[in-house]
Amino acid sequence: MDTLACDGSIDIESRPINKKARLADLADSGSTIQCTNIVKTGQKIQACEAMDEHKTSTELQANSNTHIPSNMPREGKKRKVALYIMYNGVGYQGMQKNPGAKSIEEDLEKAICAAGGISEANAGDFTKIGWTRVARTDKGVSAVGQVVSLKMVVDPPGILDRINLHLPAQIRVLGLDRVTNSFSAKKNCDRRRYEYVLPVFAFDPLVGRARTDVESDLDPQIVPTSEVKAEADRPSAPFGGNLDRDMEKRSSYPETSGREGVKEVESSFQFTEEVRERLNSVLENYIGTKNFHNFTIRVAAHDKSAMRYMLSFTASAPFKVDGREFVRLVVEGQSFMLHQIRKMVGTAVAVMRNLAPPDVFEQAFSREHDMNTPMAPELGLFLDEACYRTYNQRYEDTHEPVTSSKFSDEIEKFKHEQIYTHIAHTEKEERTVFEWLRNLNKRNYTFKANKIEKATSKLPPDVGCAATVGQFERTNLPNLESMVAVEQ
Repeated sequence: MDTLACDGSIDIESRPINKKARLADLADSGSTIQCTNIVKTGQKIQACEAMDEHKTSTELQANSNTHIPSNMPREGKKRKVALYIMYNGVGYQGMQKNPGAKSIEEDLEKAICAAGGISEANAGDFTKIGWTRVARTDKGVSAVGQVVSLKMVVDPPGILDRINLHLPAQIRVLGLDRVTNSFSAKKNCDRRRYEYVLPVFAFDPLVGRARTDVESDLDPQIVPTSEVKAEADRPSAPFGGNLDRDMEKRSSYPETSGREGVKEVESSFQFTEEVRERLNSVLENYIGTKNFHNFTIRVAAHDKSAMRYMLSFTASAPFKVDGREFVRLVVEGQSFMLHQIRKMVGTAVAVMRNLAPPDVFEQAFSREHDMNTPMAPELGLFLDEACYRTYNQRYEDTHEPVTSSKFSDEIEKFKHEQIYTHIAHTEKEERTVFEWLRNLNKRNYTFKANKIEKATSKLPPDVGCAATVGQFERTNLPNLESMVAVEQ
């Protein structure tokens, strides 16, 4: 380490310098500066040696003109960072801080302040520290890939442990990375990946439905004969030709048995590979650039923010949590509107349960029609990862990549201990999805589109139905980064 000592004056007439910036550069380079009490007089910087090796960093900081050596923590120096956060959203009104509501951001900010990362002068004002988050997440929605960017004090070492010490167990800060001063967790995000976890019985058309509704599904006027026959040919199909037998198998369902106090839904339905293939074919309807005005609220069909680009949407093989089977629905897109994913899942489940016709998407994506689409519960939804590919490529030589994949082990552990277990336990005790399925019927949802009068759109005609992946490039769309909208 170099040591710089000054006992005279430095002539700066020929090259004016920024005193603070120069000293900071020297400190960052590893040099120990032993000239303090620097005073600028005319065109000279008078530097006199006044450092006492016995002085502590606190004593040095008490003098505003004293520079602390690099081997001592420089208290109060803010750095622009990206924080990686995961949380179980139960009990919270969402991620975003709102007056009078319990939010993840409020508890997180308090913990950072208590840990010394945010000063009292800057507390409560996100604009002072450049606070942005990649997704707002709605009430009860969880996240393992949340990213927050802000300017905060990272010294002395151990800041992450101090933050987590002031957080409940359902909120954890995984780590941080230094980022550029212009970095924004929201605007620099290329794409977001969400996961929605559903119990397998959600795809059983007999669960949560009255007998008359099930019988109506056998009517060729509602379900095409070819589809009924195809279902009947499947070994695990609910329409196996013996409705009485299938309904009897579900005698433990509260709505068919009439028994009170039944807490757990039992189902003999098997989520086979054939069922999975059919589900994936339904989910493929969402891929591409579409008009999602029918999959959110308070967004008109002609509003440019209704246009969203989905990269993929797939269903996993079933997996078990506490002895019960669940399926992961994983969607990746550039951005999402409020409730969009939950409505996408709700409509897909309606098609799988033969409540909605397979061609429902044609009118649902049309900017000429309005349609009431079902919204799945918030229970199974969580933000899995935020991707920053463009930013990472641009600054790969100067900054660490912004990605939560480096914490994959901790994230998987948190998923199973905090999120999957919570979903399974809540469904068992409160029957959240089951109660939703009881209301998912033809009386509440007709899936009939209403013509929108005087639709004045500047968008290309019917791009919602015709667009495919890659047909509309990101640069050809409205500025997605400035749209309102990250889901939940």
